[in-house]
Amino acid sequence: MKKSLIQTTMISLGVFVAAGCAITDYDGIGGHKTAGEAKLWGAEISFSGDPATDGTYSYTVKYDNTTGPGPVTINSYKNPVVSSFSRDGLVDRDGDDVQGRAGDLGGKFLPWVKAVDTVAGACGFDQNVTFDKDGTVGIYYCINGFQEEIDKDLDLQAAFASLDDLFNSIWSGSLYGNFTMDVTALNINGVAVPVDAFSVHAFAESLRPSRFLVDLNQPSTTAFINAVLANTKHLEPVSLGLQFNGGMSFNLPNGATVAFNHDVLFGILEN
Repeated sequence: MKKSLIQTTMISLGVFVAAGCAITDYDGIGGHKTAGEAKLWGAEISFSGDPATDGTYSYTVKYDNTTGPGPVTINSYKNPVVSSFSRDGLVDRDGDDVQGRAGDLGGKFLPWVKAVDTVAGACGFDQNVTFDKDGTVGIYYCINGFQEEIDKDLDLQAAFASLDDLFNSIWSGSLYGNFTMDVTALNINGVAVPVDAFSVHAFAESLRPSRFLVDLNQPSTTAFINAVLANTKHLEPVSLGLQFNGGMSFNLPNGATVAFNHDVLFGILEN
């Protein structure tokens, strides 16, 4: 039986839509300074089924908030090999060790998108982008806050949210290894938009879930993207949530919004 379970950081990276996702806005932890680049824990995600977005993505942040909110540099790295992760949850990789390094299936994480966020609490989306390697970003993601970071400064590691049923299942041993989550509806600005069941595959280790894979070769992919296009506007921020088979629903964390690049989404439909 498929388990309708979700993990906060997976939601935060937009695996609910078939397109590459770049983080463009991030506040960081108040009063802290990263030791170089800090990796966002559990933030790696992989897409397969479309040549433009096939690969594995990893994200780091660099900032100094010791004297108040400062500019945050956000690097989105892409590895062309699908499902080639950094083993988060087993041996976590520091943010300074992402660029140029291989994933567990090979390939290398190389610069894909770079953004600099200079205004805390606001969403600049594509306006913050200073480098875009190939113009294939389908989602620009804004985090007005922070999430758990992997950094040489251990003081910067902090849990982001409670995951209740999911964590209880993992900790009890009833959920381990590969499992699948079925998305049946999107909550767009508080309005439920039904979609054909769209599956997200994940892996659970002994403490928490990790390694999310979105396969674009699903019969529901076209309907899913069309639902996003019909209910959002190009690069306009929206609040989002997901509903799952079995009745569970989950919204993005407070302060988080996303903006969809309709040009890229239309391009995926044409492939």
